[in-house]
Amino acid sequence: MNNEKQGNTKILAELALNTKTEDISEKAYIAAKKMIIDTIGCQIAGYKAEGIPEVLEQLFDWGGKEEATVLMYGKKLPAPLAAYANSAMMHAFDFDHSHQPSGLGHILPSVLPVSLAAAEMTGCSGKDFLAAVILGFEVTARLGLAFKNAKAKGGYFSMGFLPAGTVGGFGATASACRIFGMDISQTVHALGINYAQAAGNRQALFDKTLTKRLQPAFTSRSALWAAMLAKRGITGPIHALEGSAGLFSIYKNAEPCLAEELTEKRTFYEIERDLVKPHPCCCTHHANVACELGKKHQFKSEDIDLIQVHMEEGPSLTGGKFFIGENPQANAQFSSAYVTALGVLRGRMGLKEIDSAQVLADTEVAELAGRVVMAPINELPKPAVVSDENLIPWGGGDANKYIGVKVKTKDGKVYTCFKTYRETLGPEVTMAMDNIQNKFHENVEFSGLYSAKKSDEIIRSIMDLDKNSNINPLIEILSPINIKLLSKNLHGNQP
Repeated sequence: MNNEKQGNTKILAELALNTKTEDISEKAYIAAKKMIIDTIGCQIAGYKAEGIPEVLEQLFDWGGKEEATVLMYGKKLPAPLAAYANSAMMHAFDFDHSHQPSGLGHILPSVLPVSLAAAEMTGCSGKDFLAAVILGFEVTARLGLAFKNAKAKGGYFSMGFLPAGTVGGFGATASACRIFGMDISQTVHALGINYAQAAGNRQALFDKTLTKRLQPAFTSRSALWAAMLAKRGITGPIHALEGSAGLFSIYKNAEPCLAEELTEKRTFYEIERDLVKPHPCCCTHHANVACELGKKHQFKSEDIDLIQVHMEEGPSLTGGKFFIGENPQANAQFSSAYVTALGVLRGRMGLKEIDSAQVLADTEVAELAGRVVMAPINELPKPAVVSDENLIPWGGGDANKYIGVKVKTKDGKVYTCFKTYRETLGPEVTMAMDNIQNKFHENVEFSGLYSAKKSDEIIRSIMDLDKNSNINPLIEILSPINIKLLSKNLHGNQP
């Protein structure tokens, strides 16, 4: 191994490896279980999302050494391929979580499938598996916070880079290294090998293509490559963060973060302040407010004159005119205009509402989306600031940003709803167990794979992970329950 003085990736390696399983708080373990329930629920629903059957067919066609399980299908593949498959399903509907403080969405669709594969390969205990998930999440979130706060020189920073791809692999790699029992030096090199593969941009989102749902899967695959190669003695760049071609320089044109930004003491773990998405879309803030208005007032399309979405100034990933395009589902999910129109008119936005066939069929919503306009947020009065010292810090200055939706009807009436991000999406709201269980049951029902009774058993299996000597009970309970349906998913209408 290269004996040159190691850089800031050593800090991340030490965080991931030196934190003892028994020293992690009970609150963090509970939060991890909740977020695993949510992410597995998204995977169960995502097994039949557009593009996923084709991806799985390719992976199963390649085959290879049977190291790790593709959940629900019960088939084993080489660990990087199994992680890729599980990740693709987890992120397929963009219904998985978002870590608001760091601005990083989709940490778990990288960390969780990698940890599952590594745990299955090694036979580690359920509690050690949970610890790896918590600490992998911590590595990515802390690095993401530092990356978010770094000041780009000369306005260079582009919304085109996808942090889930450029930053997200560090935590996934660290979780694998912890489970594989690697030392600090090996892990530093693994993080460097991960960085050598780090990539990701938002063009797939801008073009509304199916590749968008595969990007955390590329990160998962690369993380396992990185850990396994480093374990065999392959060296990687040790200055992956602060080097002249390191993460901060290349992807943000900024000075590297200080060590203190990565080591700052906290009274919580980052997974405790995550966000469980209530709606399967990128612009979940808009959907939340619009659905509340729609439920309350039961609007009819012919009565609506105009809908205004009031947003903070700055670049938007989901603004612009809605169009059906080649991928109606993706176009709907990533359009502020469409999700707002859907929420206002139907009072709901779930997986059934964004199915491509339903998007095509619901011409009223598509037409109404054309009457949605973006407006400055300062046209609305500011809501009360959420301030409670008992609440976990969340979102920094973003917590009290707010989104508003205004509906003008043809009779001259105006209906308005505006709320802060924290009020509708804070962890004390979205991470409540009732909310997570309800969303999980809805995802399972949408999939058609498991009964309500089986759904409850899966939840209990995840909640009991820390009591088990390995993760096999979870893998087994997710084994195929509806072989015929799964087979049809892969092979279309073939018998």
